[in-house]
Amino acid sequence: MTPAGYSSFAAAVLMGAASIGAAHAQGAFAMRLNHDGIYAVDITTRQGSCDRDYHWLIAVSGGRVSSAGDALMEASGQISRRGIVALAFERFGQVATVTGKFARGAGSGTWSSTTMQCAGSWRATRQG
Repeated sequence: MTPAGYSSFAAAVLMGAASIGAAHAQGAFAMRLNHDGIYAVDITTRQGSCDRDYHWLIAVSGGRVSSAGDALMEASGQISRRGIVALAFERFGQVATVTGKFARGAGSGTWSSTTMQCAGSWRATRQG
């Protein structure tokens, strides 16, 4: 092969490697944005006379949130691909609005309920 042939071959190999690297990076980025899974949620009351702590499981599928397991609470809402949380928890007719952020298999934020006159914080961790 001539020197020019080597440089063309090397350029083609480098371009192929760069394409594979870019595709891998894009796939890894998409995986980081996927929040699907089962999460253990720890809810803490910071204001009002609600129970101090609650613990539930939620399921996230395609960004949609639902209750998981034998929860006495119904969860509904969504987590955007960017991790923005917009949920409602309902338990015994009482509703709490939940906001926050998910990233890297965990989330946190705040909640409030006008029906229960309570508010607090929450943390969630992906199980498994």
